[in-house]
Amino acid sequence: MAYEIVWESRGAYKRYFGHVTDEELMQSLIKIESDPRFDDIRYVINDFLEVEGFAVSEDSVRVLSALDNAAASSNPNIRIAIVATDLQIQALAELYAGSPLNVYPTDIFLNSGAARAWLASAPPQADFRIRYNTQS
Repeated sequence: MAYEIVWESRGAYKRYFGHVTDEELMQSLIKIESDPRFDDIRYVINDFLEVEGFAVSEDSVRVLSALDNAAASSNPNIRIAIVATDLQIQALAELYAGSPLNVYPTDIFLNSGAARAWLASAPPQADFRIRYNTQS
């Protein structure tokens, strides 16, 4: 397993490391969305800073968007923060955020401090945004 999930008081922090595959990315999503705590969370941070290899396809990212869309019927109040410096991961994060199936406000950050500041700044909004935030 190339990830760990840490449940926080208002959300979930997923840290990915080593070599991440389609299967592991999907598994981490299913673990969050099938957990009884899912209905009460307000954010998910996906931290990819420690990833050494990333074997995830565009098709898998589209499936993740569809699964999140379905999960939004249970909890529509989530914001997604993606933390990544790798260009391939950023491109797939943009694909996710830009998917017509994505209903969660989504932002891409270069560090977790900026991601947490964004999550603390405002309640969820109706549309997603794609932005690279370089503030720490």
